[in-house]
Amino acid sequence: MKKNSLFMGLLVMILLALLQNSGWATDNSTDRFLIRDEVVVDTQTGLMWPKEDNGYDISWFDGKKYCQAYKGGGFDDWRMPTQKELASIYYQDPRSNDIYSVAGTIQVTACCLWAADTKDPKVASFDFDYGNPDWGHPNSTVEARVIPVRGQWKRKKE
Repeated sequence: MKKNSLFMGLLVMILLALLQNSGWATDNSTDRFLIRDEVVVDTQTGLMWPKEDNGYDISWFDGKKYCQAYKGGGFDDWRMPTQKELASIYYQDPRSNDIYSVAGTIQVTACCLWAADTKDPKVASFDFDYGNPDWGHPNSTVEARVIPVRGQWKRKKE
């Protein structure tokens, strides 16, 4: 167990060094997020995010299409994130004046971001104002935004 943790720590340090020397920068507040152009890589989960959400109210259906059509960072395999993935970037910093609590340099412009999870007839979202998953009607557009994600969740094993 300790060998795996040591190996993962060493691997992350090497990855950070390689990426920083190839045009990537790190978030000034933490080495968890690597930034390049319009994308951010979360080194804890292995997920890549745009620097900001779509910026306007959108339905769940249109949000899903938006994610699939997104071409940020030169990649074309973006998708709508799950509630769990959105929860991974929720971070409440008591020193921050930001309205919505998001880790790293990712910008969220409304309380709620759509998620891919479904419970017919409801669809999922994550509330960045209160830090909790939520369920709603897929045609709702009130304070509803979307942010694409790419990659597969790679959770560290303790």
